[in-house]
Amino acid sequence: SIIRISETILGEVGDEVVFEASPKGILLQLIVDSPYVRCDGNEIETTFHYRKNHFSHTAEGLKVSPKEHEYLFKTQLKPKKTGLLLVGLGGNNGSTSVGAIYANKKHMTWRTKDGVQTANYFGSVTQASTVHLGWDGEQQIHVPFNEIIPILSPNDLIIDGWDINNKNLYEAMIRAKVFEPELQEKLRPYMEPIVPMPSIYYPDFIAANQGDRANNVIPGTNKKQHLEHIRRDIRNFKEK
Repeated sequence: SIIRISETILGEVGDEVVFEASPKGILLQLIVDSPYVRCDGNEIETTFHYRKNHFSHTAEGLKVSPKEHEYLFKTQLKPKKTGLLLVGLGGNNGSTSVGAIYANKKHMTWRTKDGVQTANYFGSVTQASTVHLGWDGEQQIHVPFNEIIPILSPNDLIIDGWDINNKNLYEAMIRAKVFEPELQEKLRPYMEPIVPMPSIYYPDFIAANQGDRANNVIPGTNKKQHLEHIRRDIRNFKEK
């Protein structure tokens, strides 16, 4: 069975870092009992010792000297506010990625020929995989990867980006034909307000079949001015 460690760290007891955990819905605590792990309420500080053998050739023969290196890792308990700027926001990949995040964030369900589907992050290394901790004498203990240490959730990303086409993400999502129609309509209130920023368009760099949809481009041919325009977009995004 899987023991779930919540994102909330309850506190510190001596050298023990106490987490809240729940296997099969039963509340319990998972305690990290190690002199190498400390928690001050703001960050987890971990000391790691890496050992390796160092070899040298001497007159007497091959000399082996064990060496130990000490590393100190600090992990903030609360992930920082994080933004994501996508190049090609209105493309198939961009609109599908943003739609998937909103579907998960809003816990959406939709019907298909195979029944009711629920949004999930299956396939994601950080959101849908586990870490093996060991054997407790009766069962293997696994912990969700995204809950053993603080990891940013995709649901908390702030997203914007550029595209050479001016369709909003609802229209782009329909054009991509990835999501089921029912899911598209549920996503509409969240996707329709998102319109990509104008993008740089160099015909020699982009596939020829994209030329007809290039109606949202930064004017001119001066590459330095284009670069400054993109930098300004990034600065404005970071100030939001």
